[in-house]
This record gives sequence, C-alpha cells and structure tokens, in this order.
Amino acid sequence: MPSDRRAIVVVTEGATPRLLDRWCAEGRLPAFARLRTLGAGGALRADGVPYEPPGLLSLLTGARPGDHGFHSYWSCHSPDYRPAVLGSRERRLPLLWQRPEFADLRFASVGLFGTHPAEPFDGWLITYPMRPTLRGCHPRELQRELDREGIRPVHDVSVWWDGGPRASVLQRLLEADRRRAAAAEHLHDRGADVTVVNLTAIDRTSHIFWQELEREDADPSHSAVFDAYKTADDVLGRMLRRLDGRTTLIAFSEIGFGPVRSYCSINDALASAGLLTHDADGRVDFGASRAFEAVQGTHGVNVNLTGRYERGTVSPDDYETARKDVAEALLGAINPRTGLPLVRSVSPREEVYPGSATELAPDLVLEPHDWRYLPLGDPSWAHHVHRTWQSGWHRPDSYWAALGPDTGTALPGAAPARPVDMAATLAAALGREVPPWCSGRALITC
Repeated sequence: MPSDRRAIVVVTEGATPRLLDRWCAEGRLPAFARLRTLGAGGALRADGVPYEPPGLLSLLTGARPGDHGFHSYWSCHSPDYRPAVLGSRERRLPLLWQRPEFADLRFASVGLFGTHPAEPFDGWLITYPMRPTLRGCHPRELQRELDREGIRPVHDVSVWWDGGPRASVLQRLLEADRRRAAAAEHLHDRGADVTVVNLTAIDRTSHIFWQELEREDADPSHSAVFDAYKTADDVLGRMLRRLDGRTTLIAFSEIGFGPVRSYCSINDALASAGLLTHDADGRVDFGASRAFEAVQGTHGVNVNLTGRYERGTVSPDDYETARKDVAEALLGAINPRTGLPLVRSVSPREEVYPGSATELAPDLVLEPHDWRYLPLGDPSWAHHVHRTWQSGWHRPDSYWAALGPDTGTALPGAAPARPVDMAATLAAALGREVPPWCSGRALITC
C-alpha cells in the first residue's frame, strides 16, 4: 500500500540503558532525551545470544535468527573447522528492499552487516565488508558522488584496535560514525524514502575503554565511551531536525553492554571432561575430539558430527548422547577465576533458535553464570581480533525509541521488544501493514 511516509532508522550499536538513563537525566544527551521523552520507546532484548549479526539481520530481513541463520560474523559450521566470513552470498532471505511489499520505496543503507558484496537495486548502499575493498558502494558512482560532497565513509574493518595508542583509535572510531552519518543525511536529503545507518563507535569504545567507567576516581562523562554516546547524540540531533509531518525516526540498539573480567576457554572445560583433545602444539585435535567451542559471539558448542565435518567422530545416531554429555560436563564445570559455576544453562539450539535455519546455529548454546566471564569462542578468530584485550562485552538488554507522526506512545505490552520487531515497526512507520513473512510485531501505530 503506497504512501508518502518516510523513515530514518539509526542503529546506535552497543547503547546500554543504564548509561542512557544517567546521561539523559544529567542533560548530557539532549537528542536521546528528546527522542525517548517525546516519542514511543522502551526496553529491547536480544534474541538468544547478544551479538550484532543476529539483530542486524533481523532488522534487514524481518526474520528471527532461527530463520535467517546469521549468529556471528562467521559461520558456525565449516567442514574444515575454519569459520568462514558471512556476507550477502550466504544470506538465505531477501532484504527488506528486495521484497515486493517495499518495491515502490527507495532505500539507503549505510554500514549494516550482511549487505556485502552489494546486490543491485533501485537505491543506495554502503556495505559492511569484512575485508578491505574499493567496491563497498552501490551504485558504483555513489562513492564519487559522496566524495564531491566532501563525504568519505569509512568501513569498520579499517578501524579496529590493534594495540596502538587508545587516543588514536578513539578519534578514528568517532570520525567513522560522523562520516557514516553524513552519508546517510545526504542520501535522505537526496530523496531516500527509508534511510538506515549503523553507528558502531559506542560498541567499539565499550569493548576497548569500558574500564574507564569503573574507576572510582573518574567521571564517566570524561571517558571515551561517553564521547561515542555524544557523537551518536549529535547524529540523532541532526536527524531529529529532519522530521516533518510524514517522517518517523526510529533508533535502537540490538545489544547492550557491560564489563568483562576474562574470557574463558570452553575448549579447556571440554578437555577436562575428556570430550576434547589437544595436539602437541596446543591446538584442537579434531580427529580425537567429540565436541569443540563454536565461533566467537555465539556462546556455542558444536558436536563433531561425521558427515558435517572432515574429521568428525560422532555418528548421527550418537548426536543426542553427545549433546547430553557435553551439557552435563559444562554444567558441572567451575570457573577457576571465581570458584563458581562456569555456565548457568546449556540449551539445545532448537530451544534458543527455532526456525527454518536452526541447523546453522551451534548445537548447544551456553548462558554464562557470571556475564563478566564469557566464552572465548573459536580460538583462531578470537586471537586474530585480540578478543582477550577487551574490558567490555555485550549484554542482552538495550532500548528502542521512535518519534514521528502519531508515535507518542508505544503499543501496550510488558514484554521487551526484540530486534525483529524493528522491521515490523518500520513497516508501521511507513503506513503499511506488517507483511506476513515478518516475524516481529509493530511497536507503534502511525
């Protein structure tokens, strides 16, 4: 049902309610405060494990993680045990702008994972590549157009902390968000009906600088994390000025944040239980292991199943027995750093991620007993991205907010929103029925 409605979606990746509440109350984040006070809004909770790809793909496809199948930046199951980078070629479901229900709208998407390599469509796209590339825009001339306007977007892959001076990486992270926002503003002003932009500096600074928030002698507002929130607030302020009688602004984060004390190797716990064997070089000997830790961000464990893996040791007939053995071993494991249990629960994937793509999830999903002590993940990628250097990591709880025509109050319901609800809410903001393929619920009426 065509309409003249427009929408802007700003993903403030990593924003956590406790910090938003504090800094809004102190008057330090006026745009966030205006959006949350004047518009609809509430709590948002991640589906399953809080990680960026599941939530972002739920926004872009309108599907739950159990249906779209993205649980990390990398595959959960690869025959050679090397998690492969995921992208648009591995995506099972179409993006919103590829659906006939939105075919009459021009979308502009800036910096969202799952869109690279770019697929042609009648709109504008700045992708989220996982490797350096000069082909991260669609149409190809978009990069030259933005350059003429003095806008030079930066991909996240080129702005990651490598152990260098923190002050240097902070400025690069903030500048990357400013440039993405400038591109989104330009495309909205050029006529995009739907503009979606992903700001990542809150997430990145929270990983690297969270320890600054915990110093007893420090003012949290004089921290790198606050600088990232303030940058996002500035972006929201400029977007709010673009609201008119037909435009709605939606902001949310698919994840919150909290402190990390240490990452814990689940492989070590499996080895202690006799379910995993290391070789002479300390690497996993897959030919002698029944289970192993899945890729980072999934909080998962995979059964070394024959037919699925090159060196599988567990037959399909023994799959459930192996999962039971792993669950019992991990529920009895002790965190040597605290003397308390390592995990609170171990759940079959079909309970956490029901859907048509459940087989793409780890076989078992863990919930930490103490969220300050988290699963390390596949050691090859964990070491590659310097995971153990981090002082903060994701939490399940975050926020959503919307302001525009007739969005003064959220629809009733005590349950927190989910990332997939953002796709349905976008449909409502555009004055359309929620499509039947969308698993979420609209949180506003327009």
